[in-house]
Amino acid sequence: MLAIGNVVDSDFEQLVFSGGGIRCFWHGGFLAEAGEALALDPARVSGVSGGALSAATWIGGRERDLLILMTEAFEINEANYARNRSNYTPHQEIYRAVVETTLDAEAIERIAAGPQFQVYLSCPPRGLPPMAAAVFYGILYKLDQAVRSTPHLLWPRRAGLTTLCVDARQAARDGRLVDLICAAATIPPVFDVPQWEGDRVLDGGMLDKAPPPRPDEGRTLTLLSSRYGKFPDDPRKVYIQPSSEVAADKIDFANASKVRRTWKQGEADARAWLADRGEQG
Repeated sequence: MLAIGNVVDSDFEQLVFSGGGIRCFWHGGFLAEAGEALALDPARVSGVSGGALSAATWIGGRERDLLILMTEAFEINEANYARNRSNYTPHQEIYRAVVETTLDAEAIERIAAGPQFQVYLSCPPRGLPPMAAAVFYGILYKLDQAVRSTPHLLWPRRAGLTTLCVDARQAARDGRLVDLICAAATIPPVFDVPQWEGDRVLDGGMLDKAPPPRPDEGRTLTLLSSRYGKFPDDPRKVYIQPSSEVAADKIDFANASKVRRTWKQGEADARAWLADRGEQG
């Protein structure tokens, strides 16, 4: 089952881009094929982790630029280990370089003037060492996903991890959008634990893989990057997930072919969704 919810009426007030690291290239492929049919014009957009970059490039009109730049970077990069880079990996430097290049001045202007756009981060309790927090909440996140099989997590929040919702339009106006998008995709130990507004922050996907915008009102389309077994029983919300697990690994920065295959799967899933929608309509 690809879509969960009624997608015949595609008048969505909200659009959510889930996290998933490099798996989020499925978002771009799906919207490249189905975007025109969906005729999306949401009032509110939210993104978390790699989905924050998906959302930014969608609003800024740079989805295919991101695909080209990221695959070029991965073709140049030979391994996920680099002794002369931060944390002995190339991830942090590559990600920031691609984000900076993709989100040029024109794209940032579009985002600043676009729909309400929120990026979610998470904050560990003060006093807990950053890397220890990353390990602890990372384990809870994995266990929650394995046991509960839903994009909306509970266990990390119950253990003290809190949400930080950031106005990405304001960050764009303030010249801080690239910093925000990079902070959103923080997966220790391959990334350093950054700060935002004085707080140490972690990947917001550790709290919720697909957090809706605030206020959470109206029909909502959520684009996922992984498959789940359980979803909220909410008639306002439609979830679209890949037909099967995508080729890309979350933090594999050394395999460009997996990125292309994940994008192409998004395109194929969109064509299947459009065909099914045509049969229903």
